[in-house]
Amino acid sequence: MQRLDPEKRDAILDAAKQRLRKYGIQKTKMQEIAKDVGIAVGTLYLYFKNKNEVLIASVEAYGQQHIAYAEEILNSEKSPQEKLKYYIINRFRVTEDINNSGSHAAELVRAVMKIKPDFVEEQSGWTRKNVLKILREGIEKDLFCIDNLERDVEVFLYSIGYFFPFATTKQYYQIEEKDLAMVIDWFIEKWSC
Repeated sequence: MQRLDPEKRDAILDAAKQRLRKYGIQKTKMQEIAKDVGIAVGTLYLYFKNKNEVLIASVEAYGQQHIAYAEEILNSEKSPQEKLKYYIINRFRVTEDINNSGSHAAELVRAVMKIKPDFVEEQSGWTRKNVLKILREGIEKDLFCIDNLERDVEVFLYSIGYFFPFATTKQYYQIEEKDLAMVIDWFIEKWSC
C-alpha cells in the first residue's frame, strides 16, 4: 500500500476550501482542486474518492482545530473568567469567518449537515464540555459562585446562542463581538464570588 503524504493532503484540503468558498460545491471540480495543488487528478483521487470525502475531511479538520484551540485556552495560565471570554469570543470569530466566507456559506453548511448530520451536535457538545470545564475551575478557585452548574451552563449557552446563527438562516439583526462580550461579562459578574 502506498504511503500518502500528510502535507500534500493538507494542501489539497486548503485548495478545496478556497474553491468551495469561492465557487460552491456544484462549480468546484476535482480536476480544478488538483490543478490548484499542482498534482495530477489521479493523485487527488488517491487521497479522496470524491468531493463529499473532501468536504467531510475539511469538516473534520475544522473540528480538530476547535479541539486544539480549546485545549490551548483550557491549559493556559489565564483566569477562568479570561478563559471563558477567550473561548467564546474565538468560537464567535470562527462562526463569523464561516458566515462571511463567501456567498456559498449556506450551501456548504447545508451540504455538511446532509453528509454529516451530527456535526452541529458535536460542535455543541464540545462547546458545552469546555464551558463546564472552565466554570468548574472557577468554582474550585472560589472565583465563581454557581448554585446549579448544569442549569447555569444551559442558560448561558442559550443566552449566547443569539450570536451564533447558522449560515443557512437569514439575519435580521447586526451581530457584533462587543455585544457578545457584554453578555459574557454579565454572567461572569453574576457568578463572581
